[in-house]
Amino acid sequence: MDDSAKALPHEDALPEALIDLLSRVSRPGRYVGGEFNARQKVDGHPRVVLSYPDVYEIGISNPALQILHTRLNDDSSALCERAFCPWPDMAAAMRAAGKRLWSLESYADVGDCDLWGFTLPHELTYTNILEMLDLAAVPLHAADRGDGDPIVLGGGPGTANPLPLASFFDAFFVGEVEDRLSEIVAAFAATTRAQRLTDLAAVPGVWLPGSRAPAERQVFMGFSRSLPVTEPLVPVLEAVHDRAVIEVMRGCTAGCRFCQAGMWYRPVRERPVDLVVEAADRTLAATGCDEVSLISLSSCDYSGIEAAVTAIRALRPGLRVSLPSLRIASAAVQLARLGGEQRGSVTLAPEAGTQELRDAINKGVDDESFEEAVRATFTSGFTGLKLYFMIGLPGEDESAVRAIAEMAVRAAAIAKRIARGRARLSLAVSSYVPKANTPFQWERFAGTSVLRERQALLRAAVPRGVRVSFHDIGASVVEAALARGDADASALIESAWRHGARFDGWSEKFKLDAWRAAASELGQDLDEIASRAPAGDMPWEAAITARIDRDFLIAERGKAATREQTVDCRTGACALCGACLDDVQMDVVG
Repeated sequence: MDDSAKALPHEDALPEALIDLLSRVSRPGRYVGGEFNARQKVDGHPRVVLSYPDVYEIGISNPALQILHTRLNDDSSALCERAFCPWPDMAAAMRAAGKRLWSLESYADVGDCDLWGFTLPHELTYTNILEMLDLAAVPLHAADRGDGDPIVLGGGPGTANPLPLASFFDAFFVGEVEDRLSEIVAAFAATTRAQRLTDLAAVPGVWLPGSRAPAERQVFMGFSRSLPVTEPLVPVLEAVHDRAVIEVMRGCTAGCRFCQAGMWYRPVRERPVDLVVEAADRTLAATGCDEVSLISLSSCDYSGIEAAVTAIRALRPGLRVSLPSLRIASAAVQLARLGGEQRGSVTLAPEAGTQELRDAINKGVDDESFEEAVRATFTSGFTGLKLYFMIGLPGEDESAVRAIAEMAVRAAAIAKRIARGRARLSLAVSSYVPKANTPFQWERFAGTSVLRERQALLRAAVPRGVRVSFHDIGASVVEAALARGDADASALIESAWRHGARFDGWSEKFKLDAWRAAASELGQDLDEIASRAPAGDMPWEAAITARIDRDFLIAERGKAATREQTVDCRTGACALCGACLDDVQMDVVG
């Protein structure tokens, strides 16, 4: 990257109208850009805007956005900028002033770009997408857009079922896009919107709503040979993740039957240790961070994890190395301690309270390994332990919920014995939502009344001194209503947005009444929509091919009913999931 691409915009570059808006809203730093390492191309074609449909401090921490912003600007002819969802105070000020959504790099209208790409992280961001389209004066429905409007492209985890958003998007990219960026950029050599869409449709992984042919999920097999982003954007205000981030592994083969990410990102691919260490060294120099986070779906399963942690810690005195996802194993806890001596707490995820239910979800955790991990937490010097559980899992009953409290009792006793009065123990309890392309995609969502009863049961059973936090049931109902929805769900999303739904993932902004009113307006009941369990062919199968064999998912669902476990294919026999085929294969450190 040349020096001109690193230049920061001077405050004099801020338009007068924007300065006036910034003086009247909270956290104005969300809207000005100017980050260190920002790419500032003078020109380029096509003009691309990337968006994560949440506020700046959430979106800038998204690794996918950092990857795409860097690759498009540094390795293609495209000029790539960014825009995030304005907080309600800014959105109101923009509408009052007649100001359209702008990009952080040039302050130009987002609606004037050629390609507007959205990362689709989860269902509770979907109303924010409509908010951003409206603020940019881009027609909400793809069918209403013309040659003067950008092509709106969706990607990311939400494409596991793109149908609820199909009305609002011109196209979706299914899977990992790194290998296909040049082809997407090339499609914009065409001068008409229609031809650009035709050329995009020819790119492997691209699905256009209404197309009869499904798009096959793309897998980036160059992962092990590529450096991660080593000159990332450094936020101008505190972000949710303020550290150097190195992706060490992509994919997971643990086979948890509830986990969409574990199925969707198969097969496992790992970066060599020397590449990870080089990337950490370069990223530290480019950012000034004092902590490196080694990220993946399950970082402790990375084959070179101990060697990488040791080598990275040796790069700088006092450097911390965090592992955001730990196995329930004493060795994993001790490794976390090695990575960052100053850290005071760890998080472990048993997921379910009984051995039978953990076997059903293929979690692979027994009571002995759980207690060993708790002991290791406090003997290693950590003073805080958070345990993560789900309620509403298929096959769960009240005894399984009480068993969560019993695990908390055992953990509290171990903490008291080892850490004495210094220990802090908490439980984080979410409501399980069945997801597309998992063995549980055919299961019913537990529903409001059941979840409310089980939250009350658990709250009463947990011992004093153990803090318990629950995910909002209403938000889970909305998530369930959309996660397995078909194209008709777009009407529900739009109606909820028109009733004021915004930032549904934020507890202080979530409006369940808006969603209930939206469902009622459509002649439906929100809870009934959420509790529907699809049968037979799944609606999203007409849009995407997930590279996960349907017979495998059916077999895994059957094993859940009989509590039969499936071994990790990294260490056992191939599970015949369908992810590895032809040139797509597992790629691990030797």
